Amino acid sequence: MPALKSRTQILAAHQAMAGHYAAVLRRFTERTVDLAAAVIATVDGIEIASLGDAPGVRPAQLAAMASSLLAVAVAAGREVGHGACERLFIETRNGTLLLKPVGRAGDLVLCMAVSPRTVLAKALWSAEEIAKALAQG
Repeated sequence: MPALKSRTQILAAHQAMAGHYAAVLRRFTERTVDLAAAVIATVDGIEIASLGDAPGVRPAQLAAMASSLLAVAVAAGREVGHGACERLFIETRNGTLLLKPVGRAGDLVLCMAVSPRTVLAKALWSAEEIAKALAQG
């Protein structure tokens, strides 16, 4: 992506890539994780691409929450001098959420909701592969 100046231009460029982003999500999750939902969003919470059809999952709301959660994790890491947040896991009885900054400049957020049957190492591998693919464009 060429250097862009405004948030509107950046958002439009990401929206133009939505099909590519969805294909990347599919490629690196369909055989490795039991995915309830996955979202790629802007850091300010706008959904760009999503997968999954779990009942009750609303990708736009998940995108907004994922960006907020990652922002809190970044601030907490900075507060204690640990530097940038690489990933955030939220474990529940019904599964795990994995959040990760992605994109060329960390300007996107990946959120994957996986079932408890998913091996977390596989989810982590999937997230890293998605991050690499999105960094390349």
